[in-house]
This record gives sequence, C-alpha cells and structure tokens, in this order.
Amino acid sequence: MKICVHSNRGPRSEETPCAFYLGGRRLPVLAVLERWADGTHSYFEVMVDDGRRFVLRQQPTLRCWELAACFAAKQPKKPAAKPVTTAAPRKFFSSLLHSK
Repeated sequence: MKICVHSNRGPRSEETPCAFYLGGRRLPVLAVLERWADGTHSYFEVMVDDGRRFVLRQQPTLRCWELAACFAAKQPKKPAAKPVTTAAPRKFFSSLLHSK
C-alpha cells in the first residue's frame, strides 16, 4: 500500500522517516527500531505514539514509500489472579453467636 512519508536526510544522505499518513491521520514516528536494505529497497521498522509498530519500505531510486507491515501495540501482562480462600470466622463474631 503506497503511503505519504515525511522524512529527513541523514549525514550520509539516507532518508529516515519522521512521520507518515495512514487513513488521513498523521502518525509521528517516535523511534526507528530497526533498518535494513535489500538490493532494491530500504526498510524501516518504526514505532508511533500509541505503541503500534509499522514496517515502511522505500524504493530510493523512485523515492516511493509503501506500508509493508503493521503490528499491534504490545499489551502489558496482567498479574495472575489470586485464588480466593474462605476465611474462618473471627473470634469476636463467633462469641456473639454463641452467647445467646
């Protein structure tokens, strides 16, 4: 899927995405998690403000950007539920019950 990407040029003239548009919404790039290249494309795994991750693919010769993959935000682990145990009646209440 072709997308519009705003990028900055680095010290070696490589482009790095800083924001992109998806569904009419601007998503600022908080971090570039990983980058790699094959013979014809450069790939950037980026993270946006809500924790989602996207893989953006660029064809440098055409300056064309595509969305290659998207991943949901990682959900924090919930603490394990503690088993419920029945408590023995307190001595105060049991003395009231037996005093009649």
